[in-house]
Amino acid sequence: MRTVVLKPLQHRGQECIGLYFEINYKIQGALQKTKLVKFSATNKCWYIPLNKENYNKIFFALKGLSVIEQSALHQYLAEKKKSAPVILPAAKKPEITQQNPPAQWVTQRAIVYKKEKISPVNAHVLPAIQQHLTLKAYSPSTAKTYLNEMAQLLNLLKDIPADQLTPAHLKRYLVFCFDKLKLKENTLHSRINALKFYYEQVLRREKFFWEIPRPKKPFLLPKLLNETELAK
Repeated sequence: MRTVVLKPLQHRGQECIGLYFEINYKIQGALQKTKLVKFSATNKCWYIPLNKENYNKIFFALKGLSVIEQSALHQYLAEKKKSAPVILPAAKKPEITQQNPPAQWVTQRAIVYKKEKISPVNAHVLPAIQQHLTLKAYSPSTAKTYLNEMAQLLNLLKDIPADQLTPAHLKRYLVFCFDKLKLKENTLHSRINALKFYYEQVLRREKFFWEIPRPKKPFLLPKLLNETELAK
């Protein structure tokens, strides 16, 4: 599946979102149907004014056609929030999407999930997982496990965007969980399932965990009855 990269762009004195992707007529046609995008010959990309309503419309238009990479946009909005409050233009009620918008449009400060403090740059991750779990009708216990396991990673990452991690990063993280945190095999399986759910189902990165092996579960011998128990 093609990737469309969203980046902050200053164009003619206006804050914009730049859309970068290899030539693809289906993606280009979907964007032009929104009647929002314009092409910048100077920046060699399509762009839209930066506001919440435009973002939601573009995200909905690209749904199913491409993977959206927006970590640079997340980081820009998070850094801008530190220097001055962001005032976005008034917008109509956002359209319903299957993924939350960038962190700046979700929260104005770091959130705390139980004991884990989540940086604003990753504030969109847990709400996105929660929404997707609800849409797919996962059980409350599974949802609680996935959110808890993902929160552990986000707390460790601090201001590093989770959406920028690669399979190699996750391999090193899982080795850290096994060697340093001394997690048991069952806990590691739950953590891998949570990570796999976010990267493959929420972010739709196909076969993201293809090269990441799972720990072997311990072999337990069956419990046998002694002579007294057999007599009873």
